[in-house]
Amino acid sequence: MQLTILVVTSSMIVQGVVDGTGKFIDAVAGFPGSAHDARVLRNSNIYQEAEQGNIPQAPQVDIDGNDIGPYLVGDSAYPLTPWLIKPFPERINDPDQKTYNKELSRARVVVERAFGILKGRWRVLQKRLDSSLNFAINTTIACIVLHNFCIEANDDWDDDNDDGPANNDGNNNVVVGDADEIRGTLKDFVCGNV
Repeated sequence: MQLTILVVTSSMIVQGVVDGTGKFIDAVAGFPGSAHDARVLRNSNIYQEAEQGNIPQAPQVDIDGNDIGPYLVGDSAYPLTPWLIKPFPERINDPDQKTYNKELSRARVVVERAFGILKGRWRVLQKRLDSSLNFAINTTIACIVLHNFCIEANDDWDDDNDDGPANNDGNNNVVVGDADEIRGTLKDFVCGNV
């Protein structure tokens, strides 16, 4: 999930990983607005940690003979990897795959809501920053840290008037390892076929 911020005459991408409470557990800022989501991910610390098997770490569940979870959930612009699950391509006719995509989209709502609250709470992120790129990056990261403090302090945010970021449903079908099999297993589980 990403947020684009305008800086002087260009734009900057902010990519974040959010937990179930809407708290940012990882964020990277400063890539140009024209950068693809997958490129930003590949150049982030979370990618390096996940590729080395350091994250995500938690108990796995056996589903139909496959060890499943935990996984990061991304939209279709991200690559499908053994640690990052994304939807099936949109032009599908399989009802189980459509059901799986709908459930995965519901899981991503937490991330979209976190970015919406971040932008709503810290309105400086909604307008052009007439400053240097470094200042814009530092301002953005400071807003993310303050956002996390607010969540820890149970400072609720009324986001009724905030639609959150647009959904990027471009398609990137990079399959790594047995990620496609994992996604299929999760689809079957979600649809009650296991």
